[in-house]
Amino acid sequence: MQLRQLEIFSVLADELHFGRAAARLRISQSALSQQLQKLEISLGTQLVVRTSREISLTEAGTLFLEPARQTLATADRAELLLQDYKAGRAGRIVIGSLGAGLNGPLPEIIRRFRITSPTSVIELRHFRDSTSQEHAILTGALDAAILRRVANQRSIRTVKLLDESFVVFFPNHHRLAGRSLVSLAELSEENYVLWHRHFGSSFYDLIIDACREHGFQPNIEAFGDTLEAQLALVAGGVGICIQSASHASITRVGVKSVPLDPRDIGASLWFAHRRWHDSPVVAKLVEVVADGAGNWTLADPAP
Repeated sequence: MQLRQLEIFSVLADELHFGRAAARLRISQSALSQQLQKLEISLGTQLVVRTSREISLTEAGTLFLEPARQTLATADRAELLLQDYKAGRAGRIVIGSLGAGLNGPLPEIIRRFRITSPTSVIELRHFRDSTSQEHAILTGALDAAILRRVANQRSIRTVKLLDESFVVFFPNHHRLAGRSLVSLAELSEENYVLWHRHFGSSFYDLIIDACREHGFQPNIEAFGDTLEAQLALVAGGVGICIQSASHASITRVGVKSVPLDPRDIGASLWFAHRRWHDSPVVAKLVEVVADGAGNWTLADPAP
């Protein structure tokens, strides 16, 4: 049984006339009859009653008609889906992002990507460490990522999204909470709230190295395994917390954010993906990111 034979039977059931059915199918009447006969032989039953004046469906033909048309419709949908996949309009993509990407440029990237790939399925994973993201890209666990650094440039291609800025979260009552800008040097005597290095070594090292470059070793007073936990500690007066400026929009009772002098910590967010991939939907995402290179910001997506 072939799809073409099902199509011939379906059209014949519509027309109940060999001549009209053959014309619609753009084949000869003899070819139509031959294909119908082959279908009946493969099914082991007669589908059509032929007389000199008219044709009609047998009981078996009437019973077979609806599932035959459902099969044709399913085949059409499958073909359209495959066409969408090959064009990058459909498929599955797994993206891993640091929190700075989740609260920064990623929503706008996804919004633009969905315009070009409306039926794609996106799986988004939150990472705390760029090293883990790089490993996930190389092993195929991630198709793409937003991270701060990549060591293996031979296997991973990167596109710079933006130069990152940072803020300091203070308790409301802190002497610097009302400032419009603070420098890292002013924070040398403060107690710090971070997460343990094994939760996110790249960001941990970024903060520690920046403090050392400014002549002091930060006093880490407490650890929080999430941003929410860290801000709770800040609100409780335990210490201060440095985070990406993409988190500045997060509100927490008892906490205020103040921009950090952009000269004090230098970091960038990058979009990364394997240099070799077979997925058209990944290629479409790469195209979207490349088209916006240099224009991605921490702003919210356009309405």
